[in-house]
Order: sequence, then C-alpha cells, then structure tokens
Amino acid sequence: MAGKKVSTLFLDIKGGFNNVNTSTLCGMLRAKGVNPYLVSWTRSFLSGRACRLRYQGSPKVFAPVAVGTPQGSPVSPLLFVIYVSRLHCEIPPGLSLSCVDDFGLTVSSVSYRRNIQILQRQYARLKARGARLGVSFSVPKTELIHWRTNRDRSPISNAAIQLDGSVFTPRAEVRWLGYWFTPSFSTTPHFVKRLAKAQAAFVAVK
Repeated sequence: MAGKKVSTLFLDIKGGFNNVNTSTLCGMLRAKGVNPYLVSWTRSFLSGRACRLRYQGSPKVFAPVAVGTPQGSPVSPLLFVIYVSRLHCEIPPGLSLSCVDDFGLTVSSVSYRRNIQILQRQYARLKARGARLGVSFSVPKTELIHWRTNRDRSPISNAAIQLDGSVFTPRAEVRWLGYWFTPSFSTTPHFVKRLAKAQAAFVAVK
C-alpha cells in the first residue's frame, strides 16, 4: 500500500449472537470436517432453549427460542465466529479484519474517492453474504476513516460513503476494539481519553 491512499470502513453486526441459525451452523461445522460428536453436541446445546422476560407485569411463561446462541456462555463467541466466517471475502487491493461482531474493510488505491467506490462494492458483497446467513449490519455504528501519514501534504479528504441510503463522512477519531484511532495513527487521543476516564473513576470512588 506504499504511496497509495488508504481507507477503512468499520462495521458492526446487528444483534449478532441472536441471529445464529443452528442448522446452518451445524452444516458449516460438518463442511469444515469437525468431529460428528461435536456437531451433535453443538446442535443439542443450541436446541430446546426457552426464555422469558422479567419485568413488572410480564407473562411468567417461557417462550421457545429457535435461533441464537446464549449470551454469557464461553462457547457462544467461538460458535459465532465460525458462523460469520463466510462473511470474509478477498479484497484484491486491501484486507478484511474482524473480531467477533466487529468488521473492518481496508482498501487502498490512487485516491480516497476511488477507495469509496471499492468499499461500496465490498459492502454490497458483504451485505449479500450476510443476508444468506440472516445477519445484517448496524447503520448507526458504521464509521469511515481515511488514513494519512504525517508527511502527507495533500488536502484532507472529505470524501464520504453512501450505504443503504445513509451518508457517512470520514471521522477524525474512530474507536475500534477499545482503541481510539486517528488518520495519522497518533496515540495522544487514545491516552487522553483513557486518562480522563481513569480520573473520573477515581473522583467517583473518592
């Protein structure tokens, strides 16, 4: 990517754990050559579940749950990662990274506007693959950033991306996986925010 413009689109799967289809997941495990015993265990683990809402006036009866993995279980994140593994697709001028339900699509080209065009195509592919799995992406949590080095003297790009009728302008700061990123990879904003949070917690304890 040396000498090129680089951009990243950050995406978040909407209600990720709640959309895992048991039959689809077990089919994936079999296709990956997982031991039949573990496939059967997974099906049993995700089947026959029920839940009920607990608030004043709510019905005190359990309702069956047909999809999803139980949140709080240490197995659920692993099963979810396997389930969404099909979302990853090759990006010739870039790469795709994810951590559980957080996705990042990074591309490079001769210009930021060209990056926007590539990201729009890649998002369309990602969205289509997600639809086949029954998952979608949260619009409010979508963010865009155009990376630049300290030596870059070109004007800061305001090239925005339009996805599903919404326009996302490039951000000066993006929080991903607990870290605050800036276009120039400066660490100052991250540590300033972390220090402010620690100071607020210290004052609250006092």
